Amino acid sequence: MKVEIFYAYTNQWVDITPYIAWQGLTFSRNDVDGPNAGRDMTGMMHRGRVASKQKMEIKTVPLTRAQSSMIQNLLYPETFYVRVNPYPHTNGPFVLNMYSNNVKISYLIHRTNGEDLQTLSFPLVEN
Repeated sequence: MKVEIFYAYTNQWVDITPYIAWQGLTFSRNDVDGPNAGRDMTGMMHRGRVASKQKMEIKTVPLTRAQSSMIQNLLYPETFYVRVNPYPHTNGPFVLNMYSNNVKISYLIHRTNGEDLQTLSFPLVEN
């Protein structure tokens, strides 16, 4: 599987696959319910789904400061394109317009040389 993010500043696709941890990529679909969603008096559930959003959750391997900064810059624009090949739902290449929020950074500090490594965890949500 290959995951790429389009970086508008350089007009090229950046492959982030080498930075994804083992089992660090999960896919899910989130439904967006309509205003009439809920249960009626008989207990019957009415979803009234008006849309669904694809979501990817990514966790990285320990990264150097430069690698971490590069990925954070890719995620900074309000929206960006993500290309996944093969995408699980289509079994082929698929491009999604996505956004990211809540980028969590964890530090791993090596006591011997003082260098710090960072791991990132972030969602990519279809816009």
